[in-house]
Amino acid sequence: MDRFNTSSISDFSKWVEEAGNGVVMIDHRGMIMVFNRIARRLLGKSLVNPVGRFIKDIFPDSWDDLKNILSSGQAQIAKRVEFENGTIIANRTPIMEKGRPVGVLSIFQDIGEYERILTQLEAYKQLNEELNVIINSSYDGLWICDHEGKVIRVNRASEKMSGLKQSDVLGKKMEELVQEGFFDKSATLEVLKLRTAVTLIQKIKGGRHAMVTGNPVKDAEGNIRLVVVNARDISELNRLQAELEQSRQLNYQYSSELNHLHRYQHQHAKVIFRSPIMKRIFETAMRVARVDSSVLISGESGVGKGLFAKLIHEASSRADASLIHINCGAIPETLIEAELFGYEKGAFTGACTRGKPGYFEMADGGTLLLDEIGELPLSVQVKLLQFLEDNRFMRIGSTQTRKIDTRIIAATNRELEDMIRKGSFREDLFFRLNVVPIRIPPLRDRREDIPLLVHHFLKRFNQKCNACKVLTPAALDTLLRYPFPGNVRELANLTEQLVVLTPHDKIRPADLPIAIRTPESDPYLLESQNEWELSAIVRKVETRIIIRALKQCGSQRKAARLLKIDHSTLSRKIRRYGIETVAITHHID
Repeated sequence: MDRFNTSSISDFSKWVEEAGNGVVMIDHRGMIMVFNRIARRLLGKSLVNPVGRFIKDIFPDSWDDLKNILSSGQAQIAKRVEFENGTIIANRTPIMEKGRPVGVLSIFQDIGEYERILTQLEAYKQLNEELNVIINSSYDGLWICDHEGKVIRVNRASEKMSGLKQSDVLGKKMEELVQEGFFDKSATLEVLKLRTAVTLIQKIKGGRHAMVTGNPVKDAEGNIRLVVVNARDISELNRLQAELEQSRQLNYQYSSELNHLHRYQHQHAKVIFRSPIMKRIFETAMRVARVDSSVLISGESGVGKGLFAKLIHEASSRADASLIHINCGAIPETLIEAELFGYEKGAFTGACTRGKPGYFEMADGGTLLLDEIGELPLSVQVKLLQFLEDNRFMRIGSTQTRKIDTRIIAATNRELEDMIRKGSFREDLFFRLNVVPIRIPPLRDRREDIPLLVHHFLKRFNQKCNACKVLTPAALDTLLRYPFPGNVRELANLTEQLVVLTPHDKIRPADLPIAIRTPESDPYLLESQNEWELSAIVRKVETRIIIRALKQCGSQRKAARLLKIDHSTLSRKIRRYGIETVAITHHID
């Protein structure tokens, strides 16, 4: 320390004691000459007086840098030094005398607090950027106003919605924007007035409409500091809603068409036909399956009326519900109303003590097939007509109406128009049932379907009887010439008979029943070209027709209706011609 004037050093120490930065000075030997208050606080040496001590004993990590400065005479600027109490930035300058360094003056300051502030500032800037991205990414418009209603922030969605730039509205009051016609009303002004959240529909200049919600932001004393308004463009929302609805409708249509195509293909596999007329009938059935209109299926016995009713039901939206098949001719006239519409307990003698639902209720949600609709008594026809008007009916013995959702399909082998003329069938009921008429032709009018049907029945009965019978071409030709008065039902029964009774695998013409393989099988041909006695011809033709009618219908009463003669007339002819009805009906399924 002899190189420095002691008095000067003492004065210098006093000057820098209250300095804002830390000051440390050493001589050329590394002995500490000055160590001010800030240096002691920052470097943690406040309890020890370091003056006069070797710097290396106190700060061993700093001695190498200081020694380099003493030897080189080069200053060290902005040296970052880590200590236990923090981080400092030091400027170390050599003290020169006659061109030689005789000491080092180090002036430094604590940067820990600055770094914390900078870190917080950086975090704030990052948060602010993120908030800007979030606000501007919002699909909804955002308006932020102060406690006076002045605009202080607008996002991009609001600019697009209102057509106003943020630079055009910043600092303006919402009251001014309303007066200038940019908005018809302001949620901000309503919030400031009512001091609570407000939602309203706002009309924007240019014709757009927005649903806006304003929310107040209050300080600790409850005063409104800000008003934040969220705006949603309803016109855009309505457009999106319309597009969504259109998309759903298209999806439903596509799904419906695919389901219909699937059902069409599935049901097509259940019907055997080749003729164009049956193709048209099948397509009509599939079209009517898509709606709930009433259907009247007509045709001779055995043509497949029940099959087509089942196809319509299974291809409809009611396929998961029940198909109730009612034969109106098989229920006694005294019971048919109770069976169809049900009855309450005690409605009549012999009635069930708990009452009973009818077939209409059992078919609720599904389909009711009224087969042989022509057998329905007039009294029940009236009640059926009332049901078809509004889907309501009353059980027997009840005073309350019931409403159900049931589709009606009717079937008949009779000519209802003739019955209407005779007064045995209601004309208004006929029109209600005949919304979609389907008339299935007899098999003799579509002979091209016979080969397919024969092979179909052969396959079925071969599997059933564990057989492998085949039909020869000659036998098939014979079948094609036969008129099949019993239609498809007769063909099915004949095929099963051939599979069961034919002793060999090939079915030849000789294996067919004699009534089918001989010219006599056709009632419209003369038994012999030499027989010209008209009464004999009439007798033989009538005999064959009556036998076929009895085979097809199973009873004299039904056969009489098929032949369109009185039951008593048919009974007389049966006795006159000696027809054995017991033997005939014994072979009927």
